Amino acid sequence: MIVYGKEREKEMRFKFMRSSLIVSASLVFLLAVSASAQEFQYKVQQDRSIGHRDGELTISAEGVEWRATKREKESRSWSYTDLKLVEILSPTKIRIWTYKDRALRLGRDQSLTFKLIEGQIDQKVSDFLRGRIGRPFVTSFTAEQSELLAEVPVKHARRFSGSEGLLKVYADRLVYESKTGNDSRSWRWTDIRGVGRPDRYRFDIDTFQPELGVTSKSYNFELKEEMADKVYDLIWSRVYQPTPLIRVERAGQ
Repeated sequence: MIVYGKEREKEMRFKFMRSSLIVSASLVFLLAVSASAQEFQYKVQQDRSIGHRDGELTISAEGVEWRATKREKESRSWSYTDLKLVEILSPTKIRIWTYKDRALRLGRDQSLTFKLIEGQIDQKVSDFLRGRIGRPFVTSFTAEQSELLAEVPVKHARRFSGSEGLLKVYADRLVYESKTGNDSRSWRWTDIRGVGRPDRYRFDIDTFQPELGVTSKSYNFELKEEMADKVYDLIWSRVYQPTPLIRVERAGQ
């Protein structure tokens, strides 16, 4: 009877472990299916210089789609590799840059700006896009999960009006968090073209964002206190990561 009891116990443990593995595998599968099927839809208005266009913008695992309500021929869809740059300018405004040339702009790349009529873009959507876009990506959402390495109080100097906030350094990105949130930005290190410190109380960020009259947009910050050399060196090393040398073997070697 004692032997039978031990064998029975082993059998029950085996069945329990097998059931647990099946349940775990099912949960993983369902989560994967849910993530791949996830999409976000918004009623939007395409912001144009002449005549706005109403429609629907869909962000999914496959890419981004714009469906015009009245003029179907103006509808577009892009895979993430077809997008040169995505900018989440605010919870209700997003700009998409493509590789298509503008016929009347001497070869400049086409951009489409959309204003959300219903709903808002949130941190979840920002993270969703960040995980799928390999090209430069700019977002106004700054909530980060990684460890904060350093922060410096700054003023973002703009042409007509600036904003005050904090420049925050994380292991995987650089963040400007304004006090109001309207001017906040978050960049992965690969989204930054270059950085500079012209003097003790100034710090500049050069991005891949196009801007009228220049090839890229710069963010200029007045430092409320000096940026420590070790902080600047940390930022510099992340932006200018050394490229490893690749040795090409000659034929026959």
